[in-house]
Amino acid sequence: MKVLLTTDTVGGVWDHTVTLARELDAAGHEVLVAVIGEPRDERLAALPTGVQVVWRAYRLEWMQDAADDVRAAAEWLRGLAEVWSADVVHLNQIAYAAADFAAPVLVAVHSDVISWFPHVHGTEAPADDWAAYAGWLRAGLNAADAIVTPTAYQAGLVQRYYGMEVTRVIHNGIQFDDEQPRPRERGLVLSVGRLWDRGKGVDLLDDAARLMGDDAPDIHVIGETVAPHGESFSVRHVTAHGRVERAQVDEWMRRAAIYVAPSRYEPFGLAPLEAALHGCALVLSDIGTFRELWDGCAEFFPSGDAAALAAAIRRVCDDPVRRERLARAAATRALRRYTAKRMASDYIDLYHQMTRNHVRHTHRAEAVAR
Repeated sequence: MKVLLTTDTVGGVWDHTVTLARELDAAGHEVLVAVIGEPRDERLAALPTGVQVVWRAYRLEWMQDAADDVRAAAEWLRGLAEVWSADVVHLNQIAYAAADFAAPVLVAVHSDVISWFPHVHGTEAPADDWAAYAGWLRAGLNAADAIVTPTAYQAGLVQRYYGMEVTRVIHNGIQFDDEQPRPRERGLVLSVGRLWDRGKGVDLLDDAARLMGDDAPDIHVIGETVAPHGESFSVRHVTAHGRVERAQVDEWMRRAAIYVAPSRYEPFGLAPLEAALHGCALVLSDIGTFRELWDGCAEFFPSGDAAALAAAIRRVCDDPVRRERLARAAATRALRRYTAKRMASDYIDLYHQMTRNHVRHTHRAEAVAR
């Protein structure tokens, strides 16, 4: 089977794509990865040699002044799919699905601004600012042959904000090679995420560190501090390392005793999964996604409550028995439910179902970025 797989270079969608492409390639399928944005050489090196890659530096659908880029990217992807004779088009962005592809189209909804906004700001996204964007996404979802979300919680948001039923929930997964256990730094706390994205809640972790005072544990955060549109965020009470490469993230996770995900919004959250497999105890905000994935395997705190986060970190830091129990439970859950092979198997099953049932529906290409 020939799978055209789209991705971008912002956030965890890239890592998800690399993992899925590896599994598809290992299963004997042909994969063409189409990147929206310019990937760095070290990232391209993570893909198997059998996977083909092309890219264009278009703005993504949620970026400012993106209409022309969304239209151009959709036309580019449709042309790629036709020239390459793709059997399935797997889009990790939503709007492009309305481009009238000849092959069946799967849209994976990893996140979107309309559902992100109320989680972060407490109000619905302003219609005047986001009407065009919402229209592109509705057109894409309506045109898709299948819609996938990584959690049931995210499926509920798709239903709520776009009125669309999700075809299947397929949990994200990662490939993990067993390693010899390493000594951990008991007081080392880690968090990974885009610092500029309020949805990731790094500001809460920074405030929690302030509340813990001079005897706070050693807290480190990894992630980009400046957004593509120029917004930035600076921390005052934790140590920020900016963007680092995959190998460095893994090394930090091997050292850390506790991983904190203070997210206000998270459709899945790859970083907590990676941390769990590296042996970290998880401290997570009590949002629908994390409860769905990690209930019984993590220390939860009320989302948005920095004082509660500080207390949760204290409890886990100060109780080695609790910390070890949480770490074991999270690792066991991850290895049973959130593996790369299981994820890929579910996607391959859906691809086959789509190709068997596909009847081409004609959609007006001008619906994209109209």
